[in-house]
Amino acid sequence: MLYGIVDIGSNTVRLNIYRCNNDKISLVISKKETLGLVFYINNGILTDKGIEKLLTVLQEMKDSLDYLKIDNYSFFATASLRNIKNSTDVIQIIKKDTGLEIDLLSGEEEGNLSFCGSIQIIKEDNGILIDLGGGSVEIVFFEDKKIKKGYSIPIGSLKMFNEYVSDIIPNKEESILIKERTTLELDKIGLRFPGKIPFMCGVGGSIRAIEKILLNLDLIEKKSEIIDLKKLEQLEIKLNLNVQDFNNKDIYDQILHVKPSRIHTLIPALLILEAITSYFGCEELEISKFSVREGYLYTKILKRF
Repeated sequence: MLYGIVDIGSNTVRLNIYRCNNDKISLVISKKETLGLVFYINNGILTDKGIEKLLTVLQEMKDSLDYLKIDNYSFFATASLRNIKNSTDVIQIIKKDTGLEIDLLSGEEEGNLSFCGSIQIIKEDNGILIDLGGGSVEIVFFEDKKIKKGYSIPIGSLKMFNEYVSDIIPNKEESILIKERTTLELDKIGLRFPGKIPFMCGVGGSIRAIEKILLNLDLIEKKSEIIDLKKLEQLEIKLNLNVQDFNNKDIYDQILHVKPSRIHTLIPALLILEAITSYFGCEELEISKFSVREGYLYTKILKRF
């Protein structure tokens, strides 16, 4: 059976179509539209223009499913709609105009689903999982490969770009502010722990893009299953982010070689990731190719968890 999952994120809307056989899934088609809903939020309200653009993209996704004669599908939203004041109104408008039901995930639920989607590849029994998105970061602590506690903090690569970056790449002062904001949000929910949490599993397109730029700059080997998190500091140095007047063009060139669509969000994502790894004393990073979408399919559709 084919099943469609549409993930409405703060930066992108993604349609994944999976083949499900005997509780096993395989990705058949993936389609992504970069929307950047964060840019259409005014005083916490998603504007009419933002709603109109979202409706257009969602209708296109639904049309693709209809064209492929896929009747089994789910649409869900994360921080993109969770963190706006008019989320209920927007969901009702989507229902009225397209007939689509939107499942609005809480931050904790999003993190738990990301963990469930990634559990099959996580190599350590104990650690922390982070899902770094455009509008929020989900944090899941796990022991014996079971969820202990989950949190969500209202920051993300696109949100930090929108709030702090005056050009395309944050300057040194803006970089410091992004790291300080990340630490502040972690402090707000009281996540200080004695000792360290050595192992981290990273989820999300931004983290996968960071892996690609590490590879492109020969800072890690091609098939590194575990990344030494000291490499993030080396990446900052390599990109000259630690100097006051760095050359933006050099950074643009590096990002454009690996992930042009993330030219404006990759560096904020790197700064957020660095702040979180420093906060918890993480030493090793495993990057998951799976995400909340697979977790949603496993958990809510196939009822495996």
